[in-house]
Amino acid sequence: PRPLPPYLLFLLTGFLLPATSARADCLEAIFFDLGDTLVEAGGGGLFVVRAGVHDTIDSLQVTGVQLGIITNVPAGWTREDLEAVMAEPEFLDEFDVVVLSSEAPAPKPNPQIYLHAHGLLPTVVPIERTAFVGENLAEIANAQSNPTLGARSVGMVGIWVSNGAPSPLADHTIASAGLSALVPLHQSLCALVFTDDFESGDISDWSDSTG
Repeated sequence: PRPLPPYLLFLLTGFLLPATSARADCLEAIFFDLGDTLVEAGGGGLFVVRAGVHDTIDSLQVTGVQLGIITNVPAGWTREDLEAVMAEPEFLDEFDVVVLSSEAPAPKPNPQIYLHAHGLLPTVVPIERTAFVGENLAEIANAQSNPTLGARSVGMVGIWVSNGAPSPLADHTIASAGLSALVPLHQSLCALVFTDDFESGDISDWSDSTG
């Protein structure tokens, strides 16, 4: 079969292809644990942003996904106290929401802190399209099915940061190196599909019906 002429390709892709939509499991908001996920202990007693994390956050911001932090801190702490122990306090400004346990109904892994954080998002999104990313499995879930603690207990997607074998307590497991694996994971979850379930953009098997 002859390839489609340019004008017909434009007409088909612009007007006649079935409508596309984001997958039902596309993430619209991602919350992160802070210590040992985004930052780590560095020199001078300050926490430094882990290598590669800046690039990962920049890449996710380009997609328009909302980003947040949920972190456990000592009782009575304010954001100023948190910034005082960070080598780059301005890093916190990269996030739409920063939730400290001292200012939340309860600390992690209590379900209330995840619900509290979700309610602070600038744009309301379904909680099942919201993820929590962390290196501590206890903050993700306490059971494979029907957990009562952790982010998954309120319907969030649990993403475990680990270089070990995947755990059934988490929905996804990504390597810890800079969290870079989170970017292709997000892309795969949000890949566009035809409304009739065919993958979008694939016209390789099409031919010019005029012969």
